[in-house]
Amino acid sequence: MSKLTLRITYSLIVCALLRFPVWAQEIPLTTGGGNRAYPQWSPDGNWVVYTMLDMTQTPQIYKVSSVGGIEIPLTSDTFDYGYPQWSPDGNWIVYQKYDPFDWTFNWQIYKVPSAGGTEIPVTIDSVYSHLYPQWSPDGNWIVYERYSGTGYHQIYKVPSDSGPEIALTSDSSAHLDPQWSPDGNWVVYQKNYSTNNRQIYKVPSDSGTEIALTSELHYREHPQWSPDGNWIVYEKFVAGYGYEIYKVSAAGGTEISLTSDAYDHLDPQWSPDGNWIVYARYVATGYLVIYQVSSAGGTVIQLTCDSFYHGCPQWSPDGNWVVYHKQDATNCYQIYKTASVGIEEKDMIHSEFQNPKVEVYPNPFITEAIIRYSSNGKCNDNKNTSRHIYDVSGRLVELTKGSMIGKNLKSGIYFLKTDGCKMIKIVKLR
Repeated sequence: MSKLTLRITYSLIVCALLRFPVWAQEIPLTTGGGNRAYPQWSPDGNWVVYTMLDMTQTPQIYKVSSVGGIEIPLTSDTFDYGYPQWSPDGNWIVYQKYDPFDWTFNWQIYKVPSAGGTEIPVTIDSVYSHLYPQWSPDGNWIVYERYSGTGYHQIYKVPSDSGPEIALTSDSSAHLDPQWSPDGNWVVYQKNYSTNNRQIYKVPSDSGTEIALTSELHYREHPQWSPDGNWIVYEKFVAGYGYEIYKVSAAGGTEISLTSDAYDHLDPQWSPDGNWIVYARYVATGYLVIYQVSSAGGTVIQLTCDSFYHGCPQWSPDGNWVVYHKQDATNCYQIYKTASVGIEEKDMIHSEFQNPKVEVYPNPFITEAIIRYSSNGKCNDNKNTSRHIYDVSGRLVELTKGSMIGKNLKSGIYFLKTDGCKMIKIVKLR
C-alpha cells in the first residue's frame, strides 16, 4: 500500500471517529510576521477584517480576501485600533481607537470606508472611553459600552454619522458587551452586580426600562441573539465544570444548557440559519479548539484538532465556513478558516460514521479516486445527485451530476460534496 493510501485512509478514519467533518481542513488566510485577532466576515462573504499588530507595533485594522491573499491595511498611524465591525451594507468598518500618548486613557469610536480612505470620528468626547461598537441592523446607529461619570460602564448609542450620544442604561452596575436584536428594537448585554453575579439583560433600543433575562447567581458573558430574535446564547460559569454554553428565551425564562463537560466553552456564535452554535473550547491538552453544537443541544462536533490555540470563531454569511484566529507553528496569531458541518450532509456525520467502513481506490490515481463511506454496506448511489466540487481554498469550481467528474479541472486536489449518496470523491488530475 502506498504512503498516499495510508495517509488518506488513516486521516479519514481518525476524523470519522472524532465526528470531524470529512474534508475539513484549516486554511490560512494570512501568513508572515505579526499577530492578528478578532476576524469578522464582510456581509457578502468576500472579505475578512481583523486587527493586526504590524511593523508600527500598534494594532491596526486590516482586511484580506476570504480565500486568502494580500493583506490590505485600512489604518496606518501610531494609534491603537481594535474590535473592527462591518456595517450591514458592507461599506464601512467601525472600530475603537486609542491614543497611547493621550494620558486620559480614552478610546473613541471611529469608522473608515471598507475600501480604504479617510477615517471619520463617531464619538468625540475626550473624557470617557467608548468600547465594543456594534452596528444596528439598519446601519443608522452604533451601540457600545461607555465608561460614564457614575464610575460604571453604561450602554450608549450614537448615530452612525455622528451626533449626540444617548444613554440606554444609568445605574450603579457595569453593563458590558452590547448586541443588537435582529429587528433593531432591543439591545442585550451582561450586567455585573458584583464579582460573582453577572446576569443577561436587555433594554429597548429607543430607551426604556431594562429587563432581566436571567437571575440565578452565576457569571454569564458574551450574549448573542439568534437570527430569528427568539433566543440569546451565552457562556455561563458552572461550578465544577467551568464555562458552558447556555441559551435563554429572549422573553426570559428557564435557561437551557447546550454543553456540559469539564472544560471551558467560550465565544458562542449562532450560525446564519440559527441551527448551530460555534465556539472555542479548551481540551485535555490545554489548547483552545473550535467546536460546534446544535442550537437544540446534542452531540458536539470538533472542527479543528491540532495543538494550537484557536479563538474568536465567526460564521461566514452562507454558513459554510468558520473563520478564527490561531496561534500556529509560526508562533504568530494568523487568520484561518475551516469548513463547518453546514458544507456537508449533517446526517452523514451523525449516523453514517457510527461504524464507518472506508475504501479508497485507485490510489495513487491519474484521473480520479473514489472514497466510499458505508454503514452495513448501505449507500444510496443516485446518478442524478448534484455533486459540488471544491478546490483546496474552499471555492466551488464545478457543479455536476452523474458519475463522471473532473473533465474541466486543472491539476490539483479537489473535494466533492454530494447531496444524496454517502460517497465522496477526491480527484487529482495530471
